Formats: sequence, structure tokens, C-alpha cells
Amino acid sequence: MFLRLAILGMMALPVSAECVNTPSFTKGVTVRLKDGSVWSALRQAHDVIRIEEIKSPTEYTKYVVAPYGVYQTESTRNGSAAVTEYHYIRAVPEPKAGMDWTSNVMAATTKIGASAGNSWREKVHVTAGAEQVLEVGTCRYRALGLDIGHLGGPYPTVQHFTYFPDLRFGIQTRITYPASTVKKAAVASMTAD
Repeated sequence: MFLRLAILGMMALPVSAECVNTPSFTKGVTVRLKDGSVWSALRQAHDVIRIEEIKSPTEYTKYVVAPYGVYQTESTRNGSAAVTEYHYIRAVPEPKAGMDWTSNVMAATTKIGASAGNSWREKVHVTAGAEQVLEVGTCRYRALGLDIGHLGGPYPTVQHFTYFPDLRFGIQTRITYPASTVKKAAVASMTAD
């Protein structure tokens, strides 16, 4: 019995007091990517995460509101003065290794201050790879790669995420467009605020 508890204790991740955990996101976590961007992640009700850009070398996204940090329901980009909202037809599942999930989505972009905007329908296809252990600084976390393909709408893309099951949190690390790839980088650090 003692050996079993010891093994279970060794498997628990993260192990260091400086490592973030699920409750850390209720006060906020600062996430730095290796491309130099810095993000603030804050958990709201129902595992919805608001990820806001603090510093960006590319000024791509200003903020994203998304269940688990991955299924965006609202976002805006720097300089666009517009908000895009997404409504999934199916309830979004918690990401897990090996998942293959699809849903239709209603999306609309509205300029800030305008009463109407551009709307469209698309399909999202979500796939996840095998679970691995990822070292972020001195901390070790269970993680998996997650891809969300946006199909059939005016903006076909594939968003690539790193998802941390123990934290119930994911962050976009790269986005691929049909003609090119916007390179972002892996997670460099995560610290509790």
C-alpha cells in the first residue's frame, strides 16, 4: 500500500511550489511564449479562460475568451476595432488525448460601436495527439498538442494549441493559414500572479 501511494505521489505533476496549478488561474497566470509574447490567463466560470495579450512582437491578438482556453467564443485583434463571436452548435468537450471532435459554428464579426457586422457558418474539427510530459522552466506538466481546423468559412485556418490537462488550460502556440504559417512558439514559462 505504501509503495502504491509513493508511486502515485511521484506521478503527480507539477511538483515544485513555483509551478502553477488549477487554482492559480482564479487569480491569474502569466504565460510567456518563446516568440516573446506575454499573456495573462484568468479562469472565469465553467472553465472559461480569458487570455489577454500583455506584450506582443507581432500584435496579432488582443484577447480571447474560450472554454479551456481553446474553443474561442469571443476574440479581438490589435488594431482591428472589431469583436468576433463564435457559437458552437454542440457543447464543447474537455480536450483529451486522442480526441477527434467536430461541430458546426455560427460566427460573426462586428466593428466596435457598430450595430451589425459580417456573419458566417463554418465547421470546426478538433484533434489531439498523445499525452506527453512537458518541462516549462523547472516545472513538469502533462500536455498534449491540439489542433482546431476552421473549415468552410471565409477564414480557413488551423490553430495549434498546447493543452495542459491537469490545469484545464490551453494556449495557442501557432496558427496556419492556407498560404502561410504565422509562427508562434512553445510555452517558455507560466507563473502565478
